[in-house]
Amino acid sequence: MRPWGNDGPPPVNAWREDILGPQFESRTLELLPDDEGECPATLIRHVPTWDPDNPVTTPLRFVALYIHGRNDYFFQPELAHCIAAAQGAFYALDLRKYGRSLRPGQTIGYVDTLVTYDEDISEALEIIRTEVGSLPLVLIGHSTGGLLATLWAYRHPGAVAGLILNSAWLEMHTMASMRPAAQHVLGTIASYKPTWEVPSGDGNDYYSRSLLGGWAESGFDLPDDLQPYEDDPAIKGWDYVTEWKRPQSYPIFAAWLDAILTGHSLIEKSVHLDCPVLSMMSTSSYFSHVWAPEVFRSDIVLDANIIAERSTHLSPLVTIARFPGRHDLFLSDPPVRTQVWDTMTRWLTTFVAGK
Repeated sequence: MRPWGNDGPPPVNAWREDILGPQFESRTLELLPDDEGECPATLIRHVPTWDPDNPVTTPLRFVALYIHGRNDYFFQPELAHCIAAAQGAFYALDLRKYGRSLRPGQTIGYVDTLVTYDEDISEALEIIRTEVGSLPLVLIGHSTGGLLATLWAYRHPGAVAGLILNSAWLEMHTMASMRPAAQHVLGTIASYKPTWEVPSGDGNDYYSRSLLGGWAESGFDLPDDLQPYEDDPAIKGWDYVTEWKRPQSYPIFAAWLDAILTGHSLIEKSVHLDCPVLSMMSTSSYFSHVWAPEVFRSDIVLDANIIAERSTHLSPLVTIARFPGRHDLFLSDPPVRTQVWDTMTRWLTTFVAGK
């Protein structure tokens, strides 16, 4: 519980100032227990501090709910500021067994079916609806969270007004060619030993290294276009809770990976959404064992081209936007983040907030 300090997690029936500071509040969502005991989720909301001499008179036009990826939690205030500037109410969800919701004795990130997260999302939306009413709902998902948001929108037709994906994990590197065979083997193993650890190698964790150390500790010269941003977290290194977003990550379990592959199969064969989609990803991927400046300008976790390919089939109205940034575009270098926020704002104005 060290990240929380002496006060521990937030209460169940009330908001409390979040670890992100005065503009953010969080509360615990009680969910049904599982085999490991209590299994809460955590809802975070943005509470903008407006200048009293310049009050905001424009009404809210939509509400956004952000869903993080694997080995992750919500810690990107700029995303909330972007949504607020676009006249949206912003909420984020730390899913069960992740981030703010992780409890002692739990197997971090473990579920054996992605449908389990419907409870997390439904409980969050119940509270959100009591606060903002029937505003159009925009789901924002990063990586695995993008997969979850897409599948939730598919299972709840008509509920989502817009879907924003940030390097969504919509398919494995090999696309569908090896998935059926892999899933047959995984499914068999998972039925007998669901928490069997899938071998994943001991590669260098260049992604965490690039985030925590930034350009400042990279050993590379700071590019000319980044010279004005020496105090930016992408340059100095992002400050986040490593107990919740762990360097070297944690084991991949058979039943969990089988659930992911089931989701990928649905994306390929069944998912056709009734809402506009903005799918954002890097302009390139970089999977070399060589530490190089490309780790700061490429997706070194997923294949960006495969994400783009799968995204085009999600909906009749899909916008593809690519940027020279990291796997989490929201943690990219300042000029890239500026492009991302501008793209999101214009897309929201066109397809959601402007209606």
